[in-house]
Amino acid sequence: MLRLFFAYSFILICPFFYGQKTIISGHVKDEMSGESLPYVKVKFIGSKIGTLTDSIGNYRLDTYYATDSLLFTYPGYLSQKHKVKLDKEQSLSISLSSGLKELDEVVISAPAELSSTSLHKKLVANKKTNNKEKLSAYQYNLYTKTQMDVNNLGDKFAKSKLIKNMGFLLSYMDTIDNDNYFLPVILNENYSSYYYKKTPKLKREIVEGTYITGIENAELNQFFGEMYMDVNLYDNIISIFNKPFVSPTAYFARTYYKFYLEDSSFIDNSWCYKLSFLPKRTGDLTFEGEMWINDTTYALKLFKAKISPGSNLNYIQDLYFEHEFLRVEKEVWMLGSEKIIADVRLNKESKAYGFFARRYSSRSDFVINKPKDNLFYLSENTVEITDGAKNRKEDFWEKKRSKPLSTQEKSIDLMIDSLNNDPFFKSLKNLTYFAGTGYYPVGKIEIGNVFRLASVNPVENFRMSVALRTSKAFSRIIEFGGHVAYGIKDERFKYGATIRWNLSKKKRALLKLYYYYDVDQIGRAQNTAAFGSSFSTVFSTTPFDKLTLINKVGASLEKDFKKDLILFNSFELKELTSLGKANYVTDLNGVCDTTPSIRSFEIKARIRWTKDEEFIAGAFGRKSLRSKFPVFYIEGTVGIKGVLGSGYEYQKIEFGVSHNRQIGVLGRLKYGLFAGYVFGNTAYPFLKLHPGNQSYWLSNYAYNKMDFLEFISDRYVSAYFENHWDGLFFDRIPLIKKLKLRMVTSVKALYGGLSLRHQQEMLIPDFVTHFGQVPYVELGVGLENIFKFIRVDLVYRATHQRKNVSPFGVRATYYLSF
Repeated sequence: MLRLFFAYSFILICPFFYGQKTIISGHVKDEMSGESLPYVKVKFIGSKIGTLTDSIGNYRLDTYYATDSLLFTYPGYLSQKHKVKLDKEQSLSISLSSGLKELDEVVISAPAELSSTSLHKKLVANKKTNNKEKLSAYQYNLYTKTQMDVNNLGDKFAKSKLIKNMGFLLSYMDTIDNDNYFLPVILNENYSSYYYKKTPKLKREIVEGTYITGIENAELNQFFGEMYMDVNLYDNIISIFNKPFVSPTAYFARTYYKFYLEDSSFIDNSWCYKLSFLPKRTGDLTFEGEMWINDTTYALKLFKAKISPGSNLNYIQDLYFEHEFLRVEKEVWMLGSEKIIADVRLNKESKAYGFFARRYSSRSDFVINKPKDNLFYLSENTVEITDGAKNRKEDFWEKKRSKPLSTQEKSIDLMIDSLNNDPFFKSLKNLTYFAGTGYYPVGKIEIGNVFRLASVNPVENFRMSVALRTSKAFSRIIEFGGHVAYGIKDERFKYGATIRWNLSKKKRALLKLYYYYDVDQIGRAQNTAAFGSSFSTVFSTTPFDKLTLINKVGASLEKDFKKDLILFNSFELKELTSLGKANYVTDLNGVCDTTPSIRSFEIKARIRWTKDEEFIAGAFGRKSLRSKFPVFYIEGTVGIKGVLGSGYEYQKIEFGVSHNRQIGVLGRLKYGLFAGYVFGNTAYPFLKLHPGNQSYWLSNYAYNKMDFLEFISDRYVSAYFENHWDGLFFDRIPLIKKLKLRMVTSVKALYGGLSLRHQQEMLIPDFVTHFGQVPYVELGVGLENIFKFIRVDLVYRATHQRKNVSPFGVRATYYLSF
């Protein structure tokens, strides 16, 4: 355990330094005569890097692979060793003396360490010099092919009822062996030019050709994003499917792996050693495979690996990847080609269909250390798609492909056309879409939302709701949607309508117009389940006794502006009518008066920025693939009095930063820091309503042991920290590790204040709790990956505990994770 502790500590504190060149030149002469000595051997001790002096005794060494000492040897002369400075340019001239030297006693003993350990140490010692990050700049052309194949198709597939009406599929099937058939369903090809500059760190990719063919499915497209793994084998931790795998080249790799020196051979005129590796323990996120290491530079030449058995990874039954490196210049190695194959199924024994995800890439036309002007890299998008890239003809792809397409790959278009015209397949596709979105397509409209068809609350008692929206078959430019709901108790219809309009085909510009008249819960986190959903009412912990009838109309514009910058602007006229304890009472000269409704008009602007964030976009929605950098935002809101009856004038400002990052073998850390202030005087519903949760349904965006409207502020700071430990602890416990349980811990803290000046506009209700000198703190510890999709947390309210109410609570949710 002590070794593991030091290894984990090393991961967190060890900085990365990238190799610089060591340049040494000088002259060698005879000590007695002063004559120049030609062909003297000059070599770095402990390496194979060296040279000979020329005919007049001069030499020059220019290398990334220097050691701290030079050895000069010449027949008939005494050898000399000299210390040198690494990563510097220097001059060293010497004089050799002739003479005879008696032979020392030769002692033969066993090696101090295994040859495999010695080779791995040299691999690690030369990581910084073999890493492409040492280069000041590089560029190359990149071809990638990504393919999805439905697999696990046995001999019974042709006889199954599932495809008895789709017999044409059989002609498109391919096989890996006699028992493992697969059916290609999606193919994506890209050809681009990639540019990188180290200082300042800038990159740009220009896509010259791209196309995707096959079944259109947002979830599979998301997997494409995960498959686009920018894997650097010289990193200590390799992130695959958001899981931290320990690299066999890590400084601490011998803590996790056993290494074996097995062979040596020429690969592309480079003499290499074969070093195989196996994990020391089951359950760790590691690999097993082999790597071929160049004998002179100790650079990786070929790397083949698959995830080790027992790795705490869901659905990925097998993942194999292969990297081959090219020596593109003297002492410069670059990744030349890459192959990845993932077998995705529920489990190894599953008879259900799964799929193969396969990716092949090749790089060519390398240009090294010739950076372009900074302005070249400062484009509006990190990845640019040139005009006409989506319309390339077959002759373009024949020239750019590293390998020709197979017959099955070429036929995907024809197969999908046949499928889309098949009634049985259409029904199957619609049911799949319905299960994922809650909407069922009928022609050019979609009917739903199944998750909100029925619910219960104190105001409406039993509530029924139905929603309609246009589908992508209607338009990819504009979407119309709406809903109607009816409450049995209040006998009132509620309704709403929405229009979403894509204003730009290139950079996202989404205009939204909406009208909403419905019962809701103010102070609910925006990203939690909607109030009318079954989850929010059936699994409630306390009654919803502070409901509000909201009548609002507004418009918003979400616009991508330049690279990494998103602007959000909106205006909204809103009227609130109290339907419970959250009533509106004013104090006029000691006389209290209850107002049934209040109205505000708000203009809001929000700027969001994060570096190198990429999205997978649908027709109207999109999903972030996350960035390794933090997300920053600033939001300002102005309430204007007198506009269409609005009664308050105030201003709000809020700052925030959130981050989701790997922390090595310690898992994944999510954290956020936020602060805000409200200027002016206003009614309490327009202040900061800190999001509570009155449900057993776990919310990552709310305080799970806080009631709605329990805490209200006009100035506040808050923070959260959530660490997903993956299998770090449970994978070391026999028997339990087979369950692949994962621990998660969390801390949420909030502190704020509420000025008495707002009492001039409206009295603060008695149920609101004041912070005083004590922040609100909530702690959580939980198990996730229960049955591969359930998470259960034990939440503890550490401060502001209430009488006769337990500070502990159990909350649960579901999600799919690799």
